[in-house]
Amino acid sequence: SHLPLDPPLVRTAPRLATLGEDIRPPYPDSMREAGQEASLKLRLTIDARGRVTSVDPVGAADPVFLAAARRHILRVWRYRPAMEGSNAVPAILTVTLKFELGNA
Repeated sequence: SHLPLDPPLVRTAPRLATLGEDIRPPYPDSMREAGQEASLKLRLTIDARGRVTSVDPVGAADPVFLAAARRHILRVWRYRPAMEGSNAVPAILTVTLKFELGNA
């Protein structure tokens, strides 16, 4: 007599709900004037409401770019939260954010 197994919970990753120009953080003036560009790898902690609660660098990150990215992401970025079955759950996501002068 085998008990039926519950189907495995389907997990979906968080999906960025912020679109278009709002995604890009403001370019730090000092870095633009110095001609500096950066590519930051960031670990985002996203709560069950889809809000980013922390932004941590993965590897080396210039503190000026990191501060600009963190401030903007915490304030502006929103996600559709990760789901486990029908429940929204916290998640951790790694993203790469580029500061490029051609886009500044």
